[in-house]
Amino acid sequence: MKYYKFLAFIMVVVMLVSMVLVSACAEKESPAPAPAPAPVPSPAAPVKPIELTYGSINPATHTYSVADVAWIEKMSKDTNGRVKITPYWSATLVSAREATDELIKGVADIGYCSPGYSALPYPLHTGTLGFYYGVPDYAARRHIYDEVTAKYAGIEGEFKGIKILATSVGSMYQLITNKPVRTLEDFKGLQVKGTGVFLEVLKALGATGISMPMGEVYTNLDKGIVDGCLAPFETFASFHFGEVAKYATVLNFSSAVYPTRGMNIDSWNKLPKDIQDVFEKNIAFWEAEDDKGRFGQDQEGYEVGLKDGVEYIELSPADLTEFYQIVEQVMLQEVSKLEGKGLPGTEIYKMIRSYAK
Repeated sequence: MKYYKFLAFIMVVVMLVSMVLVSACAEKESPAPAPAPAPVPSPAAPVKPIELTYGSINPATHTYSVADVAWIEKMSKDTNGRVKITPYWSATLVSAREATDELIKGVADIGYCSPGYSALPYPLHTGTLGFYYGVPDYAARRHIYDEVTAKYAGIEGEFKGIKILATSVGSMYQLITNKPVRTLEDFKGLQVKGTGVFLEVLKALGATGISMPMGEVYTNLDKGIVDGCLAPFETFASFHFGEVAKYATVLNFSSAVYPTRGMNIDSWNKLPKDIQDVFEKNIAFWEAEDDKGRFGQDQEGYEVGLKDGVEYIELSPADLTEFYQIVEQVMLQEVSKLEGKGLPGTEIYKMIRSYAK
């Protein structure tokens, strides 16, 4: 009896051990559960670019506009697309007559800003525009301007409400007319579009100077409302003046360097500091593109004028000498006007003329 009990006990133990071994093997052979997949990160929301408007009074084909487009593209690249600038050409956003004043009011964020198209006073700019006569080289005039403005900070300080982003070297002005002007006597009685101090030069030559936007000159030449305009050769290409004016008296009358592109100061102050830094670093680029384009397009405009049948007239050496004597007298009158306003006209004139010589 005891034997049978012992045998039953051994069988129970064997069965229990077998069950444990089978369970262990099953656990060993079962594949480990797959790890839970890592959560997929949500894509970062795209950064909304800073959208700015650019208002210009010039057509998209103008030499200024060619430089503007290159600058706009570079600004997008240099900010990695964080700045998007939309241009509006041909006075479609800002008006031709008040572009600078409207930029100050915030009609555009960035825009063409010339003291010649403003009702606001810019006495140092408008009064010294003609002081650079006889300096045809673009780089030389920019160098002179940089030296003068470094000494007389009030020149660029006249532009209140605008952050200056680029300056332009004034073009070489010629007399483009719908009747031939072969001598200084032929100036008398003419109605000629001009700006700033050039109006005084025209007056001294016996002509009547008229201020108007360049966009209105073509129609007024065609209708005979004006007889001509002081403008660079490039306008034969950009404004097609050769279609309505068949004569160009070569004067090569050089003018100053002056701010032409700026940003509304409130729009400027809203920009992040790192974006402002990109704008600052691209001032030299914009100016270099402007210089390059305008120099090249003057030659292009000259050739377009030839194709349009424009006659290029050279004044006699005696008339050209007398022309610049008249220019000098007008500039000395401008010096006196500046002095009368308590501005350093004499000092600036002497400094510019010393560099010119």
